[in-house]
Amino acid sequence: MLGCGLLLLGSTALCTSCAPAGPARKYAGPKEMPPAIRAYYSYPPRTAEPNVAVQKHKKGYDVLRIKFPSTLNVFGSEDIKVDYYMSTKPGRHPTVLMLPISGGVDFSVESFAYVFAPRGINCALVHNRKVRIENTQSAEEVEAYFRQTVLDNRQVLDYLVTRPEVDPNRLGALGLSLGGIKAGLVAAADPRIKCAVLGLAGGSMADVAMHSREERLRDYVDEIQAMGISGESVYCELHEKIRTDPLRLAPYIDARTTLMFIAGFDRVVPTWSGKQLRDAIGKPKTIYLCAGHYTSFLYLPYAICESLGFVKKNFDMK
Repeated sequence: MLGCGLLLLGSTALCTSCAPAGPARKYAGPKEMPPAIRAYYSYPPRTAEPNVAVQKHKKGYDVLRIKFPSTLNVFGSEDIKVDYYMSTKPGRHPTVLMLPISGGVDFSVESFAYVFAPRGINCALVHNRKVRIENTQSAEEVEAYFRQTVLDNRQVLDYLVTRPEVDPNRLGALGLSLGGIKAGLVAAADPRIKCAVLGLAGGSMADVAMHSREERLRDYVDEIQAMGISGESVYCELHEKIRTDPLRLAPYIDARTTLMFIAGFDRVVPTWSGKQLRDAIGKPKTIYLCAGHYTSFLYLPYAICESLGFVKKNFDMK
């Protein structure tokens, strides 16, 4: 009991250090995506039936593992893999794509699903492709990585809306760190997304790559510069060739249905890049955390609570 009391007291103290900022009053809505860009994120229709296996039975929901091949591979050829937290309550339910950090599905993303699913919100945790972004070898490969993310998640949505427990008019996307960046890309590219939560995201990718203090990314940039390639050349190459960039696609995200979390002392996805992305979207509701990138995970219980409330409000849930 004492431990629970201290945890509650600590969470309350952390929450008092958060600074929410509301959306811009004169926001007129997202821009219409040009047909050429929309076509870039299109793909052939799915023909193969997904492999679906029940992993766990929980109170109020089941956990399924879903696998199926992508109909278009521009980065790798592995199957799309989803851990699907399916509400077992009767009726059609809101469904949220949950996109993990760069290391893959971990406790932070799962924690959202553990809270959302028992409350009647289906959660689809879409696994990352195996190759990490910091191990890509060129700007073209980075672009292929992010484009594939959009293609994979759009195909997951295609499958989910065929399921009887999914309300096709109440779909969302949520992610943290790299997952937050990806959630923004999917929300921009697919108009079926009606609610987005972007945690610790920023843009552009060229800015994040060149200014991030994340050790593996920093080492990668240093290796390139050690070959005699200037930082300016690296930046220009990334800026020119990464089309699937959060800053470029930001105007197509609806700020009215977007919630952002920005860490005030973030050196991995620099705080200023998070603010840059916020401005490009149209100043959505934003909660500033008094923390760095990794220490912001101390706010996880608070972020889950705020995100749940935001999703429920946007989807008219009691």
